[in-house]
Amino acid sequence: MLRWIYPSYCELCHRACEGDLCEDCLADLPRVPLPICLYCGAPVAGEQESATRCSRCSGQTRSFDFARSACVMSENMLRLIYQLKYHRCNYLAPSLSLLLDEVWQDTPRLARVRDSADWGVAFVPAGERHLFARGFNQAEELARALAKRRGLKLYSPLRRLSSGAESQTRLSAGERWRNALQSYALKKTYASGRRSLPPNIVLVDDVYTTGSTVRACARALKQVPGVKTVAALTVMRAGTRTENIT
Repeated sequence: MLRWIYPSYCELCHRACEGDLCEDCLADLPRVPLPICLYCGAPVAGEQESATRCSRCSGQTRSFDFARSACVMSENMLRLIYQLKYHRCNYLAPSLSLLLDEVWQDTPRLARVRDSADWGVAFVPAGERHLFARGFNQAEELARALAKRRGLKLYSPLRRLSSGAESQTRLSAGERWRNALQSYALKKTYASGRRSLPPNIVLVDDVYTTGSTVRACARALKQVPGVKTVAALTVMRAGTRTENIT
């Protein structure tokens, strides 16, 4: 009855549909093309049979075990991310989590997951100013929707510190990494050992740009005793340049 009174319309094409994105528009969002770097998930030139890093991530500190993104940057993808982050359209999170779930199923190391007790979902925390302005953390909303789809527990072990730069949008790659190192840490209950995490964590965020944020968060997560694997999943990967394998 609620659907009859308040029908749902696709955010992109505005046609009536069951969710907030119709199947056609969801299918038309450009996925990350294969082959990809088996470490950071960037499109690469040629086949890759080992976890050798691409030229973009070869000089970076390795903290997460692998990262995957669902889509590359496009006008519609940017529109959805913008609506989610800046127009308080948190109702888009369940539909966008379908993209994360698709990547999960296409990633062999995740597709083999059977024991939910050994896996959990976490998210990149937001700063206080962003939470106050938006009223929610888009990464948390995406992680919650994904955890529900996969039947996993959602954890919140990370906190955002004040580093003087709440947003990394206008920072260079080096500045992003230095800022990220100062911006993310474990909550005291996890740092002190009063709370624990499963050995395998899937870290969720909306956009992968240089990887600085997920690397800093993964670095913190691996300080929790017993955590062995941190995999990063994001809805969009910024930039579409094909990297070379090193």
